[in-house]
This record gives sequence, C-alpha cells and structure tokens, in this order.
Amino acid sequence: MASNEWETVPMDPDPESDLGYDPIEWEVVSTDTGGREQLLFLPADEDALRSDAFIVADRSAVADVVENR
Repeated sequence: MASNEWETVPMDPDPESDLGYDPIEWEVVSTDTGGREQLLFLPADEDALRSDAFIVADRSAVADVVENR
C-alpha cells in the first residue's frame, strides 16, 4: 500500500476488505525450551504447514490485541 493510500483507510480498518488480509485459522502450542516460554503458531490448513507457514515466538513478544486495545 502506498503512503498516500493510508490516508484513505478508516481509523479502524477491516483487515480483509480494507487491508487485503486473507485470515486463516491458527493453532497455538505453548512450550518451554531451556527455561524460555515460546509459542508455536501452526496453520489449521495442512497445505500451508507444508509450505513452511508457521511462527515461533517468545511468549514475551506476543500480545493479545483484544486485551491490549
């Protein structure tokens, strides 16, 4: 999205229609590795998982956007 296009986006944009995101379902697995709590985000769609579509993140780097509005 070009910088001048951001001015036309609503203050609370719809992720799909305004920003073009294609949402997918994720499964979240919590693990403790060497004393560090990490979260593993796995796509529900097995084909996406085969395409290396997964995320590993430290628990401290993840925030629930609903709780942190």
